[in-house]
Formats: sequence, structure tokens, C-alpha cells
Amino acid sequence: MKIIEHDLPKEWVELVKYAMKSNVTKENFKKFLKEEKEKRENN
Repeated sequence: MKIIEHDLPKEWVELVKYAMKSNVTKENFKKFLKEEKEKRENN
């Protein structure tokens, strides 16, 4: 499934662009998201 930028809420597009410009790696960002998802599922 291909997600096109205009399909996403503006806040998410801005967040992703911010993450891309920061020093965080894709791997670290992905790991962070996975860990946060697991925390929410366990609560």
C-alpha cells in the first residue's frame, strides 16, 4: 500500500519531516515507535 503525503494529517507529515531532519536514525525512530506501541498494549 502506497501512502501519499496528502492522505496523511498535516501534523503527521510535519512530524515525519522533523524526524528526518533530526539526528535520529530511521532504526532508532522505528525502535522508539515499536516500544511505545508495546507499552500502550501492555497497559
